[in-house]
Amino acid sequence: MAGALVLAACGGQNQETGGEEPAGEASVAPVTSQDINEKDRADLAEGGEIRLDVADFGTTWNAFSVNGNNDDTAHAELPITPVWFNTDAKGVTTANPDYVVSATETSQSPTVINFKLNPKAVWGDGSPIDIDDMIAFWKACNGENKKFQCATTQGFDSITDIKQGADKFDATVTFKGPYPDWTSVFGGIPSVFKAESIKDPATFNDGWSELKNEWLSGPFKVDNYNKSQQVLTLVPNDKWWGAKPLLDKITFRAISPDAKAAAFVNNELDSFDIGPDPDAYKRASGVSDATIRKAAGPNFRQITFNSKSKALSDLAVRQAIVRSLDRTAIGSSDLAGIDWPVAPLNNHVFLTNQEGYLDIAKQTVLDYDPEKAKADLEAAGWKAGPDGIREKDGKKLEVGFSQLVGVPVSENEALQVQNQLKEVGIKIKVVNVPVAKFPDPVLTKHEFDLIGFSWIGTPYPFTSIKQLYGTDQESNYAQLSLPELDKLIDQIDVETDKAKRIDLGNQAAKIIWENVNLLPLYQRPELKAVKSKLANYGAFGFSDKSFHWENVGYEK
Repeated sequence: MAGALVLAACGGQNQETGGEEPAGEASVAPVTSQDINEKDRADLAEGGEIRLDVADFGTTWNAFSVNGNNDDTAHAELPITPVWFNTDAKGVTTANPDYVVSATETSQSPTVINFKLNPKAVWGDGSPIDIDDMIAFWKACNGENKKFQCATTQGFDSITDIKQGADKFDATVTFKGPYPDWTSVFGGIPSVFKAESIKDPATFNDGWSELKNEWLSGPFKVDNYNKSQQVLTLVPNDKWWGAKPLLDKITFRAISPDAKAAAFVNNELDSFDIGPDPDAYKRASGVSDATIRKAAGPNFRQITFNSKSKALSDLAVRQAIVRSLDRTAIGSSDLAGIDWPVAPLNNHVFLTNQEGYLDIAKQTVLDYDPEKAKADLEAAGWKAGPDGIREKDGKKLEVGFSQLVGVPVSENEALQVQNQLKEVGIKIKVVNVPVAKFPDPVLTKHEFDLIGFSWIGTPYPFTSIKQLYGTDQESNYAQLSLPELDKLIDQIDVETDKAKRIDLGNQAAKIIWENVNLLPLYQRPELKAVKSKLANYGAFGFSDKSFHWENVGYEK
């Protein structure tokens, strides 16, 4: 849902999308980069409400903590949190003038950035957003104090100093060396915290059990959160200094994933994320005053392997599972009835419509090949037993697959994996997991063998490498340590030559693919069912976490 976000679905971002394709491999053109019914504010009516859903509000409102790093939290907080950088449909970032007047790179080696903050920008208690907040965020998430449970330390751990200039709205950030993805460091959700709200590990980790307007900033503010009914209501922020919000109200309500489509059909929601759900796609398509907006965003379905579980600690078993799974068939089954092209995603770093994408499965010859999987298991000592299930040292090759109950795509993948692995002699035990236990504790406490979910990314692919695959990173749910990869990550972080950086990224992708941290399935379509008259909202693609809520409204 910081960099990449977990979605039953934080993180890395990169503005180097688009441009020429690397020699030897053609990237797949995106179906569309953005589909939001873009309109000028003058063409939209003032007033109205938008009703949206979340699967669960989780246990913390801190979207940068490992327990709050999910897509639902990020979307619910976007209208009430500082967003310092805008990202366009191509993934290019620019400073958001509501918060940042300018962000200027004054040196490349080491990278030095001068921030001129907007003095009009304030927190909910009226206090200014300034350098003190930047410093507090940096010190909380730079990795020096391990008690802060940050979703990622990426970027913050490369900063050596933040110094004040003429006043508290003039901040100079200095990195250890070159840091080409500097816009990602103060570019997440939130881009910065009120210093008071993260003053120590206890406040950062546990102090966000409630939403406090004095800790928030944005075009909207919290009107009410009904914990028992799981309903969050937002209204225009009277302290907002930017363009006046068009909507009177935004309502988020917790709804079971399998009930979202019915709620939309029954006019209880104005939009919902269809995702890879054929039934929901069909039902939403039948709503007369609605449309389905589509984009190829930076998101993908995948299966994470817990390398610390007994069976999956064996690399030969992990690789055999990769060779046993027909990902084209899984994707086709997940997306059956949805108007979206199905193709396996064969790279952990780049998506099919990003510059740099190479078919790593083809390069490594580690792709669908069940006969090779059988031979490899035999060679590793896993022999077929009387019932066809392989055994070694008297123990059957049995692996758990945790399915999220009520999430159709998760349940489908559990069935597909179970049936396909049975053919090579691997028994899959399906484990039912309530959505309320995802991501915490199932992911955060590593209570799984295999589990399928979506990683919801950003336009910065390079910074997600450390977050998802780096040794001892909170979001490395596979718990796989690859020292060779860690060394590459250090090089990638400081490489300013675009072509060299892409090459290093694909070297990293090769190491990850061969060691099987997780198995990408396919690039997840961003499919939003939206009331037809709703404007400046829908399938945002790369700008999904930076759009301006004050501009969302209904056509006159």
